[in-house]
Amino acid sequence: MKKNVYLLFMIMFVSLLGSCKEEAESKTAAYDPNKPIQLGSFTPETGGMATRAILSGSNFGNDPSIVKVYFNEKPAPVVGCNEGKILVLTPRQPGDTCNISVVIGKDSVVYPAKFIYVTSTVVTTITGQPGTTAFREGSFSEATFTNPTYLTVDNEKNIFVAHQNSPNAVIMINQQNSTVTNLFNTPNKPNAPATDITGKMIVVPADGGGTYKDYYFEFDSDAEWASRTRMILHPSAEDIANGKVDFNINQFKHSFAICPYDSMVYLRSNRDGHLIKFDPKTRKGEHVMVNGKQAIFNSSNTDSYLVFDPKKPTMLYAACTGQHAVYYFDILTGETGIYAGKVGQAGWRDGKKEDAQFNGLRQMILDVNNNLVIADANNHCIRRITPEGFVETVVGVPGKSGYMDGNPEDALFNDPWGLAIDNEYTIYVADRGNNCIRKLTIQ
Repeated sequence: MKKNVYLLFMIMFVSLLGSCKEEAESKTAAYDPNKPIQLGSFTPETGGMATRAILSGSNFGNDPSIVKVYFNEKPAPVVGCNEGKILVLTPRQPGDTCNISVVIGKDSVVYPAKFIYVTSTVVTTITGQPGTTAFREGSFSEATFTNPTYLTVDNEKNIFVAHQNSPNAVIMINQQNSTVTNLFNTPNKPNAPATDITGKMIVVPADGGGTYKDYYFEFDSDAEWASRTRMILHPSAEDIANGKVDFNINQFKHSFAICPYDSMVYLRSNRDGHLIKFDPKTRKGEHVMVNGKQAIFNSSNTDSYLVFDPKKPTMLYAACTGQHAVYYFDILTGETGIYAGKVGQAGWRDGKKEDAQFNGLRQMILDVNNNLVIADANNHCIRRITPEGFVETVVGVPGKSGYMDGNPEDALFNDPWGLAIDNEYTIYVADRGNNCIRKLTIQ
């Protein structure tokens, strides 16, 4: 009996010692703001979205609520931490090559090694049915299109379609409610739209061709997407006296682009390349002036599709359909030239941007990694130009039209014209030949 009591006492004593030791270790494991954070290594060194990564070091503490981890600028969910280890999940699309930073209190440190993020892309159809010959509103499963041509997306992930012919219309795709709605039958063909700097107003250029050359269509979430037919206002005599220069849109305007530098809407006159801008709030327009001269962005008579670079907010790109090339123009300096492609040479070739070939370029966007992504319509592909200057085919088989969802190696398009990108970097495609709206989910 005494032996059993003694044994029980010893077990309790050892347990108490262990408990005290754990409590002491817990106390010493707390983050100490008076000591530096020391970094070791992390594992794995590469992975995709939601990869479990272990970061090693010291003075991380044991309270995950005060620990912040970033892959480039994207916050990573912190699962837990104890002395010397942080367990995180990699965020979605932080960039191809990532700096991993740890922030605790006022301390911020960055691992010297880089994490390589591996993306996976899947093509799916949102709505529409290949082979249809009429437009129909309704649920995603019911809706059909005839010529879904160009796209933009607002900050609520509503997709706006410039639908050409049977009918000419602006269509809204509500992803939250899974519905397709005709907002407005336009009196003139709608071209490539843009979302204003707030992400709440949609502006759609009327094609032009004489009567409607100065007109556009406006849709505002604050007005419950009621349609307005607007006119770009010419400068008054007072405006001209104050230095503004009047404009002339020579027949057609194929695209609007919102400038992050000045929040103005920019367009390129189709037949002479004159660059024009207007304020979406006041509708007042003017000819863009650079160094005292009227700005001309590629004087050739060609369709063109514009986008500004968010990381270089004065840099404007134009995909010129008839010339099978991409041009650039800096609205502050006037620097301009060919960015990619062989002018006048239709074809397909990946590689260095100056050697690459395109065929019938249409709408463009910039993705999370600042790649210039382009609908290469006649090649039935989605292409991209990397910041390093290489052209790559993202999805589609060059020269092969068709309809197939799936991974990039299998997916097929038929004459894709429209592209848009939302605030989570999902890319949407107006697959014009298939009469579908599709998306590239990139993780």
